[in-house]
Amino acid sequence: MAEPDAPPPSFAEKHREISELATRLQESMRRALSEILPDDVGVRSIGRRLGVDKMLGSQALRIATSPDPAVIIDALPGDRGMNGLLDALLRQEVSSDAVAAVSGDWAALRAYFDRHGVSAREISSIAIGGLDSDAQRRHFGKMQKLQFESSVAIRGELANAELSTWFVTPATDDPSMITLVSVNMLDGLRTIRPLGPRLVHRGTRVDSAAEAGDWSRIDGIHESPIPSLVPKASTPNLGPNTIRVRRLPQGTAVLADPDEHPDRSLTLTFVDLIEAIGPAHASVESRTGELSCQLSIPIRNLYFDVMFDERLPRVEPTAALYFSATRGLEYGEHAELRRFTGKVEGRFVRNKSLPASSKIDPAKHAAMLDHATALIDRPLDAFRCFRVHIAYPPTFTRAVVRWLLPEKPGG
Repeated sequence: MAEPDAPPPSFAEKHREISELATRLQESMRRALSEILPDDVGVRSIGRRLGVDKMLGSQALRIATSPDPAVIIDALPGDRGMNGLLDALLRQEVSSDAVAAVSGDWAALRAYFDRHGVSAREISSIAIGGLDSDAQRRHFGKMQKLQFESSVAIRGELANAELSTWFVTPATDDPSMITLVSVNMLDGLRTIRPLGPRLVHRGTRVDSAAEAGDWSRIDGIHESPIPSLVPKASTPNLGPNTIRVRRLPQGTAVLADPDEHPDRSLTLTFVDLIEAIGPAHASVESRTGELSCQLSIPIRNLYFDVMFDERLPRVEPTAALYFSATRGLEYGEHAELRRFTGKVEGRFVRNKSLPASSKIDPAKHAAMLDHATALIDRPLDAFRCFRVHIAYPPTFTRAVVRWLLPEKPGG
């Protein structure tokens, strides 16, 4: 008696398997391009260097540099485009083994699409983050604003903006490791009805001086009793009723109540210095770098800036937003199924200041950056700024910036 046909794979299974095949293609494309392109090649020049048009060159770079399967799938060219890329690699004298690996991984991905009848709609869902038309994008933007307004009405609190800025720099004692400085500003925090104090900052691991109880290096001034606060980038005259500190075994928690301040509104900026937190180069155990920002109250604008030290090899980060406040058990291998469906874009910007539309005080923003760079004794001009801006991001989401760690010199 013949065995019954196996049930077709679920969408989650398709997503996982296609993501694995896309990651294999990414690795082989990265190895092929590394034979002919320097680490600092950009989107504008890769097409010229390969001898293909700019669009196809950009697709090749996104496939090779993205740690995010959704971005890889979104960047896939058609059969004609991929054949053009393979021909270009051979013309540039990339080794035949490397080109064959790219060709084989592309064929495996295409074969999976054909074998399981994966539709264009399913591929679009897996490569989530794009909307089909300007009209859809405008409608989605209106829905985001409505979601913000309803969340404010229900929760009774809001903020003008959240600015999460991370400085990524080689560790002083061991340049093979990364040190992070995290500065986070919550701007214009207020309530529309009295709600009492709420958690506004939870400190992470800081430097040894702070752990020993000497907060002067973190605060930058001695009169601040609030660990990790950046006074010049925060609302002045913070009394004990407005802001309170709770020292916990795992760190420091800061509570604040904007109703107890004369302005009925607070701008609070906190800093953490996290030394030698992870490797600067890829390893078997770690292929990607990742930073995230938790969004726990309704805010009008999120600005997520990642500052990469110029001493580090260039990377091409990607950004995403997930409907999960933390990376828990439910997040796991199906994380991409919980991705925000709107477009989340990040790009490198020359001007590190914020647009006037952010309504963030430029002096406070400058003080925030000065405080962070002083901690690691590096000028602001020594960093490349990768910026993500999301208007009316959904509450209780997690914004993520991730990138492929560069290969260690010499393999």
